[in-house]
Amino acid sequence: MTRGEEYLNNLLEEYRKSFDVYTDYEIGGKKAAAYGYYSAVSEKYVLSPKANLWSVHGYEHILFFLKDTITERDIEEARELMSMHMAPELVCKGNKYPEKDHMNSYLTVAFICDRTPEESVLKALRGFKYEKNYLFTIRGYVQGHMVLMDLSKGTATTNRAGKHLEAFYQKVFSAKRA
Repeated sequence: MTRGEEYLNNLLEEYRKSFDVYTDYEIGGKKAAAYGYYSAVSEKYVLSPKANLWSVHGYEHILFFLKDTITERDIEEARELMSMHMAPELVCKGNKYPEKDHMNSYLTVAFICDRTPEESVLKALRGFKYEKNYLFTIRGYVQGHMVLMDLSKGTATTNRAGKHLEAFYQKVFSAKRA
């Protein structure tokens, strides 16, 4: 088992606590090592769930890729994957818009790399941005998160929207090495 596979197994073990996880997942002609899916529903009702005042649905879809290292082309391919496949297929499920009570979906691409990419690639990753609104946010929005876990240094690099993932990825790395 490679270092990347070992880290991915440890990471998926943590994700399985709240995500449905599928290994060897393919979308848009790209093969991901794994796919994770999370869904949450919030509702407000009076006396009975039948008297529902409102409900909102939130989701996260995450693809995990094992790589030696990444290039700027990998980041562009991740953008294309989000816009051409993840949003239309996973969020909208083939329809023009997401379901009626959709509030937000986070589309995450996680690269697990053995080697540190060039500084220009890290800069491109930090500056990555993908957002899409549906019907002026009446049907919610999607936001792209990207994370790169550098196994050679034990550091995670993310875009601004995915900043909250850095500590988690580094914690999983440190916990299994201790």
